Amino acid sequence: MPRGVGGHPALDFCNTWAGWGEPAHPRQEWLPDYDHFTVWAMHAGLTTDEACERLRRRAGPSRSAAAEVLDQARELRTALYAVLLDRADRAAFATVAAHAERAAAAAVLAPLAPTDSTGSGRLPDAPMARWELPDRSGLALPLLAVAHTAAALLTTPDRPRINACPGHNCGWLFLNPRGRRRWCAMSSCGNRAKVHAHAQRRREGGNSRNEGSHWS
Repeated sequence: MPRGVGGHPALDFCNTWAGWGEPAHPRQEWLPDYDHFTVWAMHAGLTTDEACERLRRRAGPSRSAAAEVLDQARELRTALYAVLLDRADRAAFATVAAHAERAAAAAVLAPLAPTDSTGSGRLPDAPMARWELPDRSGLALPLLAVAHTAAALLTTPDRPRINACPGHNCGWLFLNPRGRRRWCAMSSCGNRAKVHAHAQRRREGGNSRNEGSHWS
């Protein structure tokens, strides 16, 4: 699974494709099949371990249905990436909105446990319930969960603070609230850029010395 560098599950979902804006290559795809998608959703905290295992078992005899869900997930991913970087992309927004509306329609209001972590009773300001996607959502559960978290991101002030990594074959998205971050990760794209810049300076320095020797 790709590293979670986005700071939000919806951004990490977009980052399951590497090389935005570059020619497509199979190695850029982190979600090659439904099984990977389901496991990614579990690692991202969008589904439980138990739900992940149930979905993986169900997908085996329902390959065509699972493949259709994966196609829809990739459609959502492309549209979400586009609208996060360009809020004027109305076609992309319409695609994200359609997925989000299906997720909202499928959600149920579920009560939360009546006690706090100490077992002494509910905290006065603790919520009583939360929206959940039920198991009856079937194979679409991880897709609905992603659409739900995408809508949550789009309805917060965080969208203008999202940047795309300029690294080669990257384009991963991340929250950048202070505006000081440039790379998805300094240990990968940042270091590669530093190595490339250092090599470029050495080449330019060597060319300058050679030209000086020629004219001396």
